[in-house]
Amino acid sequence: MKPMQASAVFAAALSVLVGTSPLMGAPIVADHEAVNAYADIPTEYIELVKAMWLNVPGESHSSGYRLGLELLAGEDSRFAVSVADGGSPEGATDLNLRVSRATWGDVDHAAGWRYGYGEEDWYTSATAIERTKAHLDYAHAQGLPIAAMGFGWCWDMTWQNAPGGGVDPVYQVSWAGSSEGGPDGSLRWGLDADDFALTSNHVSLDTYLDATQEYVDHAATQGYDTVVFFTTGPVDGGGNTGENGYQRHLKNERIRDYVNGSSNLVLFDYADILCWSDAGAERTTSWTDHGDTPRQYPVINSDNMLDLGGSYSEDGDHIGQRGALRLGKALWWLLARIAGWQGEGDTDTSSTIDTEDTSPDTSSTIDTEDTSPDTSSGTQTHGDTDNPTGSDALDSDTLADTDANDPNASNGCSCRTAGTHAQATQSLVRLLTALQR
Repeated sequence: MKPMQASAVFAAALSVLVGTSPLMGAPIVADHEAVNAYADIPTEYIELVKAMWLNVPGESHSSGYRLGLELLAGEDSRFAVSVADGGSPEGATDLNLRVSRATWGDVDHAAGWRYGYGEEDWYTSATAIERTKAHLDYAHAQGLPIAAMGFGWCWDMTWQNAPGGGVDPVYQVSWAGSSEGGPDGSLRWGLDADDFALTSNHVSLDTYLDATQEYVDHAATQGYDTVVFFTTGPVDGGGNTGENGYQRHLKNERIRDYVNGSSNLVLFDYADILCWSDAGAERTTSWTDHGDTPRQYPVINSDNMLDLGGSYSEDGDHIGQRGALRLGKALWWLLARIAGWQGEGDTDTSSTIDTEDTSPDTSSTIDTEDTSPDTSSGTQTHGDTDNPTGSDALDSDTLADTDANDPNASNGCSCRTAGTHAQATQSLVRLLTALQR
């Protein structure tokens, strides 16, 4: 079979596996357990992932997704990847996974490939939502179908506005964060519309959830073979401890609750992946809330602020290579699950998601425990959305907190599995692999 014929067949298979699979009854969550589980991905699913375009629009932190995939490819050539950081995205291929943050337009531009996407482009206004949908439409119309797309958070949950504006009576915390492009300007924000009374901001975490759900529904309504996935945010830098860190943890928890309350949504749990070390230790800290209750919560594991050789050099993603590599491994696990893998170390095919399901109920849960550290806020570097070739200006204000790893920390949420696909899919995957040879 000629290479382009093979590519077309793989694309068709991906369409069947991703776009038209039946409702499987459970969300897919890539958390810290996916980091080791990536090694179980069967060869046929690695080949299917190589036909994908992974699109993670974002700012400086989003480069961790790309750097992590490159690091993994450098360690194991089976996980080949091609990264585009400017110009037009790479066309269809089955030789390697394609990844970029490219979007067709942004909140300030209706057209042109852009390489910098913040909250103002993803969720804080109706224009942002329409432009992001238009990006999905354009990519599909140009024969550049996006297999999976999620937002690469920066320090949006903590930066610019420190905790303040009144104490939430439910969570005994004050909210922080930025909302560039929002109707009330860039203000601190909470979990839901009720927090307007505390923040004077109509933007909340639910604004992100609602916008991302709109993209999920739009892809389904249009019949696109695109899985839009939810993401959690950074746990590094200034503001990763104290009240600022705790309110950020609550926001990440609400994202998890939303996805876990669905029957078919997908989450890449960036935060959880980085709070655990390769040795299996979760790092936690604590803060005493405004009701004098100690609250324990996870923060970035210090090991994930180190490069592979044990030092640290800022390369734009504000984490170390060890942390980025963990992201890369979990991304392959997630994409293999999207392609139909069951998540086990065999070749039995499985679950993909039914993109037509609508949004679940949202509620937030928290853990309670222990005493209090210090609070600070980070400085976020936004991408240059006016630059079509777009590289971020990178800041160096990245802090590696020095608390020790806690080997006795409680387990975080585990990798979630969905049900099984029709057995006929297994034969299809094996046939395609044989044809590719």
